[in-house]
Amino acid sequence: MLTKGQYVRHKMARETLIGTIEGAEIQRGRVFYRFQQDPRLRQQASALLRETSFSEDELELCDRPSDEYWASINRRIEVSSRRVAA
Repeated sequence: MLTKGQYVRHKMARETLIGTIEGAEIQRGRVFYRFQQDPRLRQQASALLRETSFSEDELELCDRPSDEYWASINRRIEVSSRRVAA
């Protein structure tokens, strides 16, 4: 069982969809966790993903990423965005 404040990442977007558990709710007999995206990611996930719930099998525990990690991810996203715009 995950608890509020734990750092997790989504198994399908391990590099960018990282944040904390903000709470839990039961839907259709299953536990879903409210997710809060780490604010250090400059290019935030869509509003749908920022304010959604995931089942426990979609998430995995992780350590809190360093500021250096997020700086690297933000640079990669910025470079990729410039290439697409060109």
